[in-house]
Amino acid sequence: MANMGYKVIQYDASISKAPYNHPNIIFIKKFVGARDSEDTISFLSVIKDNNLDENLHNILQCDIEDCEWEMLENIDLDLVSKFFSQIIFEFHNCDIDNESFTQRRLKVLEKLNSKYTPIHAHFNNNGKIIYCDGLLFSTLIEVSYIRNDLVPRNAKYKQGSGYLAELDAPNLANFPDVPIFFDKSFKEI
Repeated sequence: MANMGYKVIQYDASISKAPYNHPNIIFIKKFVGARDSEDTISFLSVIKDNNLDENLHNILQCDIEDCEWEMLENIDLDLVSKFFSQIIFEFHNCDIDNESFTQRRLKVLEKLNSKYTPIHAHFNNNGKIIYCDGLLFSTLIEVSYIRNDLVPRNAKYKQGSGYLAELDAPNLANFPDVPIFFDKSFKEI
């Protein structure tokens, strides 16, 4: 994105500097979380501190190592959707064997679906792999969303395999990718 001329703002308190040195990359050594603290910045502060323009198609990408759930529980999605046309999350600990976690996460995803529609999903093969009813599932899922008002009227649910060769690749190169299959009973949007 930086090479294409876009401004990229990175937050990560776990590393000392950005992995790439580029004039379009701004690096801030903080985590993004639910509240402001010494090493954490709230989402509201990210928007204010960077003077984000709501008229631009900003993209938010979050890989915050299981903190995404608390952040999404406490975030104002009206504010998020005002500034971000697309959001990308890596969801951690999607363990279907943990009923209390599953119920909590489903509430967060329902909240997210009130403003955004998932447009692509990919199982990260670095997560715990679960086999059930002839299908594989990962506890680590990457999901791309588009704001609901931007979903084309003629959009249809994907059927069959969700694998996109030009986009998807195994996260661990020495292990095969985990395929996603969509139920044929899904109806058109």
